[in-house]
Amino acid sequence: MIRRIFNNVFKAISSWFRRPAREPEGKLYKGSHAAFGRSFALVQLTAGRRPYLLYLPKGYSAAKRLPMVVMLHGCRQDADTFAHVTRMNGIADRENFLVLYPEQRRLANSFRCWNWFSRSAQTGAGEAAILADMIRSISDEYGVDSERVYIAGLSAGAAMANNLAVCHAELFAACALHSGLPFAAATSSHEAIKAMRDGARHDAHETGKRAFMQSRGKAGEIPALVIQGTADEVVNPVNARQLAAQFAVLNELLAEHSRLQTGAPREKISNNRNSSTYPYEITDVFRGGQVLIRKILVSGLGHAWSGGAEDYHYSDPRGPNASELICDFFAEYGLRDTATTGGM
Repeated sequence: MIRRIFNNVFKAISSWFRRPAREPEGKLYKGSHAAFGRSFALVQLTAGRRPYLLYLPKGYSAAKRLPMVVMLHGCRQDADTFAHVTRMNGIADRENFLVLYPEQRRLANSFRCWNWFSRSAQTGAGEAAILADMIRSISDEYGVDSERVYIAGLSAGAAMANNLAVCHAELFAACALHSGLPFAAATSSHEAIKAMRDGARHDAHETGKRAFMQSRGKAGEIPALVIQGTADEVVNPVNARQLAAQFAVLNELLAEHSRLQTGAPREKISNNRNSSTYPYEITDVFRGGQVLIRKILVSGLGHAWSGGAEDYHYSDPRGPNASELICDFFAEYGLRDTATTGGM
């Protein structure tokens, strides 16, 4: 009896700490983008067109050149679900940035997974080209600050975000990959399932080298945040280690190619325990005094958005709040405009 009362009190207190954010006050628009122009050719209606949701924060003004965060949903999700799960729009109101939610079409993948494992996407073509063109078009139309565009994703969305961050590195200031996979971890749906279960087939040096061949000349560095649950039974946590190693090798090669004098990388590990969230470990890799790669392992988290909204698949409200962690990392690369957020 006493234990049951204690558990009920604990749940009540925990739910208070996880109380939902205020309803977003900006505007949400539905749109559709054809990557190869605006005519009505059959190929555009089937292969080259993707719908999207675009959130304009309450403080939006095209004259302000605001930043934008691109959010790629996972399998069996759509743009609207992902917006609700991540609650990124509420943060966008507070921090004053746009949020773009591209959406996969069932005609392209019956489970609405992004086809990150296709060879074309791993060279920046195919779906990666469609998404890159969408991002450029939205940025131009809404006056986005092109130096402050960021990309994040969950699961298959994280794997596609990895493709974009590597192959279209010139578009993004930083990337965040939640429960994702290393670059070119698979080249077919069968291989994708195996990589999700066992990790990438190539070692970190080979993966980083492959990524470098796609990204060299497009960016001097690619800052990356990796978030992974240790109890994930869909994407093996070994992928998080491989992802962080991929970006370590990639950034080392990019630094050599750009002849950047940044000094040797430095690593720092910290552990966080809070009764209202899962325990989690943060590993930061610093270069030149700034965190370049951050890996966050959440102990006990399954295949779900950490700290997401309740009553959704692939969402765990216990946290830590992945959306806040992502924005904190992006803030290292200019997301927060002190002129518009009061120095937050």
